[in-house]
Amino acid sequence: MNTIEAIEQLIRELGPATPEIDAIVQTEEPSWAIQFSDETILIIEPADDPQRMVISSELGVAAEGQQCRVYETLLCYNLMWHDSGGVKIGLAGPQGSLIISTDVGLEGLTLGALQESIQHFLKVARSWTQYVGKADMAEAPPLPGMQAGHMHLHA
Repeated sequence: MNTIEAIEQLIRELGPATPEIDAIVQTEEPSWAIQFSDETILIIEPADDPQRMVISSELGVAAEGQQCRVYETLLCYNLMWHDSGGVKIGLAGPQGSLIISTDVGLEGLTLGALQESIQHFLKVARSWTQYVGKADMAEAPPLPGMQAGHMHLHA
């Protein structure tokens, strides 16, 4: 089974088995948009070598005046690959939105494991969305893996 077929099979099973999903739409061949009941949208795209799906979501734009602090925090987070499980955050061009993403390997991937990966990714993405949306960093929520005393950078 090729990468696209493997993802299609999992996506067909995912919708009915996950009550929080409101809609799944196949977008430009071959990617899928998944909308959750809280209006969070994930994009799933295929990738090869090794076979995997890339899950991503838009976090929004950092508030003006907070960009430096937000970007510095996300750069530190990107370096914490041991703690983040490989979740990465990038900037979609100058003054663009922040995009969070992760890779999920397809070899031996079950529906239950995919649901678990998505739930973990959603938790991280929702925390970052709240963090990015705060104009006052004092009001920003704690980020997974970045609480004081728990941040371990590995180079």
